[in-house]
Amino acid sequence: MSSSTSIPELTNVLGKSKSPYLLQHKDNPVAWQEFTPSTIQIAKKLDKPIFLSSGYSACHWCHVLAHESFEDEEVAETMNKYFVNIKVDREERPDVDRVYMTYLQATSGGGGWPMSIFMTPNLEPFFAGTYFPKVRFKSLLMRIAELWEEDKEQCLAMGKGAIESMKDMSGSSARIPGTLDEILSTCPSTKIYSQLLKLCDTRYGGFTQGGSRSSGPKFPSCSMTLEPLARLASYSISDQVDNEKAREMAIKMIRGIWKGGIHDWIGGGVARYSVDAKWIVPHFEKMLYDQAQLVIGALDFALLSNPSEAEDNTHRERLQEDRELCFDLAADILKYTLRDLKSPDGGFWSAEDADSPPSKGAKKSEGAFYIWDARELDEVLAEDSDLVKEFFGVKDDGNVELQHDMHGEMKGKNILYQAKGYDEVARQFGRTADDVRDVVKNSIVRLKARRDQRERPGLDDKILTSWNGLMLSTLSQAASTLPETYPIKSKCLPAAEAIVSFIKDRMWDESKRELARSWREGKGPIGQTDDYAFLIRGLLDLYESSGKEEYALWAIELQEHQDELFWDETGDGYFASASDEHVLVRMKDAQDAAEPSATSVTLHNLSRLSLIHSNEYEKYEKKAEDTYLSIGEELKQMPRAFGYSACGLMDIEKGYREVIIIGSPSDNKTTQLLQVIRSTYSPNQVIIQIDPSNPPYGLGKLNDVVKSLVDNIEAGKEDEVSLRICENGSCGLPVKDLEEAKKLLGVE
Repeated sequence: MSSSTSIPELTNVLGKSKSPYLLQHKDNPVAWQEFTPSTIQIAKKLDKPIFLSSGYSACHWCHVLAHESFEDEEVAETMNKYFVNIKVDREERPDVDRVYMTYLQATSGGGGWPMSIFMTPNLEPFFAGTYFPKVRFKSLLMRIAELWEEDKEQCLAMGKGAIESMKDMSGSSARIPGTLDEILSTCPSTKIYSQLLKLCDTRYGGFTQGGSRSSGPKFPSCSMTLEPLARLASYSISDQVDNEKAREMAIKMIRGIWKGGIHDWIGGGVARYSVDAKWIVPHFEKMLYDQAQLVIGALDFALLSNPSEAEDNTHRERLQEDRELCFDLAADILKYTLRDLKSPDGGFWSAEDADSPPSKGAKKSEGAFYIWDARELDEVLAEDSDLVKEFFGVKDDGNVELQHDMHGEMKGKNILYQAKGYDEVARQFGRTADDVRDVVKNSIVRLKARRDQRERPGLDDKILTSWNGLMLSTLSQAASTLPETYPIKSKCLPAAEAIVSFIKDRMWDESKRELARSWREGKGPIGQTDDYAFLIRGLLDLYESSGKEEYALWAIELQEHQDELFWDETGDGYFASASDEHVLVRMKDAQDAAEPSATSVTLHNLSRLSLIHSNEYEKYEKKAEDTYLSIGEELKQMPRAFGYSACGLMDIEKGYREVIIIGSPSDNKTTQLLQVIRSTYSPNQVIIQIDPSNPPYGLGKLNDVVKSLVDNIEAGKEDEVSLRICENGSCGLPVKDLEEAKKLLGVE
């Protein structure tokens, strides 16, 4: 085999990157390049295949592959000799990652990170995998190099065929005729309920990927579980859907997460997923998007667990317990994110790593920051140690099963999880349940003080527009929904507004009307569809929480630009990214996963905007309908994979309504009315606030109903705090009495 020497030998250039993930690899002996036009040109000139490695900074198995292979001089020598090696941060360049992940899934039946792709200099893939052990990876490198040397034409043909196949399945095609009624007639919501019922783990909570109900791994996957379950628990869908059963499935999952090791009992927040059925053993990375979505899910089910609707005392006590659980989880996660993931400038960082050194100078290992030796608990907790160890399932020889510790990094260590209830521990130690709660609570403070002395996991301190949009929604809804008894509530609205200020100041180009996808020591790549969609959703939530119409007006502007950049004029729906000659397939990404898809979030945004900017009602409704039809076959055949889009259909079937309040935010009656409105779960509702003391009214130019009310205010005809509901094209009479408002809104 030979390699070209016409171009100077490549060197590792990642030290110039701003991506935390790429910077993790800047000292590898591999001559890593970034995904740029110049790199691609070099590969073409050298006539070498490209090895593309995609991952993210908090990815445990990405670290394993790096330590075993990319830090190895011999492996690096082979990579550098026969390949042009490119590193991609999949969070900064999901457009690149998405193309090759689609190829990986199509050829192997699965996917994940690290993603390892071998492709031609023309960026056409011909072999793919994920993590490879070192010996196998070395062998694979040589086999691919030999194949390129001996039968390059086969590699080129395979790559070209792969790209053509992906273009065929990318979703960009002629419009599909049909109607929303045809999609609804297939009962996607009922199908989702039936699927979740089959996949629900009735023992430990959560949902499996199939097979045994009590098996791992388990993910929160809120857009595919908690979001549809909330609608199924609230709406009258059909005789086949049991509202209470839907609520119970969600609560079982929330309780499993709260009690498990996936929940960080000491510092708050949740890990990305659990490898086991019991939610005990997590992959320890903490992602911002998980925190944001799980808070919203918990808040929804707090509202849906209403003790005042109970039929008897037993049911009332259970609902009250469920409600407190949900509020506790939401507050716990918010406390963590506001303390550990919020940047001083207002944006939220992306993630914390899974790995950290177990001791000073030691090699990093998974979960080292979070796990405990039983003797360390004895040392920190003294006379309280035995009780706390019983509560948290701590064993002298460790509580992590070998099957969940492949590298033996947690041998003899313990993951803290709620192994026993407060009552059970109380009986065991001759104490009251309240005593046990107090001991556990105080011990958590002491254990956190000890844990804070350890070296923290690495922080991915890039700020993503999309994930900050999710967090904006979370903070806005928490500011409206959390009870005043949770001190963290008071921090939520200011933190939400700080996100908007950060994005507008640092990541929004007013002259180009263009968002950046990320920020770290400056702007990153241009924004993608999910950046616009998630931020618009967050702005609409913040508008409803704050009453400040500037947020709704910016959301309207961003929606216009999203339509300009990403709308598919040929086949309808939204492309996932802007056009780029080096991203060979411009794909659509409508399927929900760990995050809701940009398509599904946009569908909800369009429905809400059609009410807020009602003068353009037909335009938004048409855009939404065309988008639904673009994924109509998928919604008919596999609605659970499009769960959040299906939620939008459920909201449409239920019927949207506007709740309009006229009143100053400083008026106590306005506050009381808002509390009543926000006390129920109503995702099909848009709240519009008109403050008579704060003109001008920008929405008055965009909404005829608001304009007529503003005209009345200016004419002195609306001089009291009032509430009215508009639905089905007409508005009801103003209601000024609080009890009458409760009846109108169906509040118990």
